[in-house]
Amino acid sequence: MIVPSWQDPVHIQLASAVRELESCNREIQRYGLSLTTGDIHALVAGRRESLGSSDRVEFGGGVVKQIVLAFAASPFVSQENFVPTVLELQELFYDFKNESLEQIPDDDLITKMRSLFDEPSEGDLAYLAEALFDGLARHVREQAVGSIADDDAADPDADRAAANALTLAHHRFDVSSWVDDTYAPGWEGSSWLDE
Repeated sequence: MIVPSWQDPVHIQLASAVRELESCNREIQRYGLSLTTGDIHALVAGRRESLGSSDRVEFGGGVVKQIVLAFAASPFVSQENFVPTVLELQELFYDFKNESLEQIPDDDLITKMRSLFDEPSEGDLAYLAEALFDGLARHVREQAVGSIADDDAADPDADRAAANALTLAHHRFDVSSWVDDTYAPGWEGSSWLDE
């Protein structure tokens, strides 16, 4: 596309992103969600900020439309938390793309994020981030650095790695499992310095 000299390419890209997000309203209305003009501008601004903080460049509307459409049907998303959730998911997406050395296609990553967001994470974004970064990123780095494996054979390993990371994340957040009086008796008021 040839851009006339009187039009700013960045402005054209932002306008494209706004149009793409406006078109989402028809599809997400069936889930009781909608994006206002302010919401759309917040998502576009969040996209620019996320791209800048992750040192990425993206052409066109980006992945925000895909994220909006993929997560609209989640039972853990409501009108009140939809935009902040999408902003956080967008940031996670770009950070993960960097961390995973670009080894996972966008659609596959969004599908995996949605799967982890609903089932084990139950809408907890910190839990989702833990699972993504500890499980999938480790697996992808090992695949990229090690021998090149068949793409179809990598999926079960990625799922297993994500499940293992999620289990670890669950135990890290479950404080009740940290206390074991057999090996670590409770504090009885004295310090080892007092002796």
